[in-house]
Amino acid sequence: MSMRNWLAATAAASAVAAPAAQAVTGDDVSRGFGKESEVTVHLRSYYLNRDRPSPTSDLEAWALGGWVGYQSGWIADFLRVGAVAYTSQPLYAPDNKDGTGLLAPGQEGYTALGQAYIALRMRDQTLTALRQLVDQPEVNPKDTRMTPQTFNGYTLGGKIGSVSYYGGYLDKMKAQTSEDFRDMAAVAGVTNVGSQAMWVGGISFKPVDSLALRLSTYDVSSVLGSTYMDAIWNTALANDLNLKLSGQYMFQSSNGSALTGSSFDTNVVGLKADLQRGPATFSTFYTKTDTGQNYQTPYGGWAGYTYMIVTDFNRAGETAWAIGGNYDFKASVPGLSLTAYAIYGGDAINAATGAAASDKTEYDFTLDYRFAAADWADWLKPLWLRGRFARVEEKSAGGTGVTNDFRLIANYEIVFK
Repeated sequence: MSMRNWLAATAAASAVAAPAAQAVTGDDVSRGFGKESEVTVHLRSYYLNRDRPSPTSDLEAWALGGWVGYQSGWIADFLRVGAVAYTSQPLYAPDNKDGTGLLAPGQEGYTALGQAYIALRMRDQTLTALRQLVDQPEVNPKDTRMTPQTFNGYTLGGKIGSVSYYGGYLDKMKAQTSEDFRDMAAVAGVTNVGSQAMWVGGISFKPVDSLALRLSTYDVSSVLGSTYMDAIWNTALANDLNLKLSGQYMFQSSNGSALTGSSFDTNVVGLKADLQRGPATFSTFYTKTDTGQNYQTPYGGWAGYTYMIVTDFNRAGETAWAIGGNYDFKASVPGLSLTAYAIYGGDAINAATGAAASDKTEYDFTLDYRFAAADWADWLKPLWLRGRFARVEEKSAGGTGVTNDFRLIANYEIVFK
């Protein structure tokens, strides 16, 4: 982190804090950095084995790591600082099975100071500077492996009446397995347009309790611009049934031709229905991607409903349908839940040539167990175990290739206050 960034953040903090500075006492500072602060230790173990069709090589690794973070309390109710260090180290990592995303390239471990921030709060508005998490639909932590993505910049978020808002200027991002923050063009794989930053913004609104609306957008000059919107409606039906209907729309366009070699624009429409009764939820969802280009996701996990364990189902022209659901065994085995989906994606094309691409079918199973039952010892209750299995069948003119993906994940978090 450069001295210039630290000085800019310090100057901003001083400007905002100046009106309240006379109210700050030694007791405020001691409480904020003492009994109101917290230290978080999050341990994660992750094993991934993906068998892919020949001649593509298989992927396998087992990593141990997680993060350690410090966050102060709100000093005089307006100033907070924090930092989080992340690491992932190999326990088992064959050289010929690189590429799981659990470790840095070459099956190497990594350690990074992913967060180091200053936050200022006035009423319901919070300004955060320097290294931080960002959680917007298309700019997000993508916490699907050992450690999340984090961003460097300046963000402002809060509420004005019933509207929540978020906006920011982000100049760099640290990818999941990286120790370094890179500019937004480089993150997207573009190296011929110079260093570029991102402007990001979003609003959410609930006009009534049963309806939620959201809009988010970002723009990286000479690289990519993208806008996301969705709506979620809940209603109670007879026989203790609850229905949730969701719709989403995404529009994306290149800022020039540097990202894919030609200018493009594309869009995605998504629909989803969830029917819930007691511990069981049945879901079905659909997405349709325009033929202009594969939907690009350089700054986070894809926001589409059909974002699955292995496949994103966001290729140019692709139509994807899914059915599945979740069952919570809380009545018989508290803490145990099962999620399963089957999804088919067809009609995809090569955006550059228009040639037909393969059809894909994916079957996903996730089994979670949290040690939340009352009879477990308190020291075990932060433990969360997850097992995941996915099978992908990819059909093309050359036949059908099968990929099997197996994962075991353990999380254990302790917060010291």
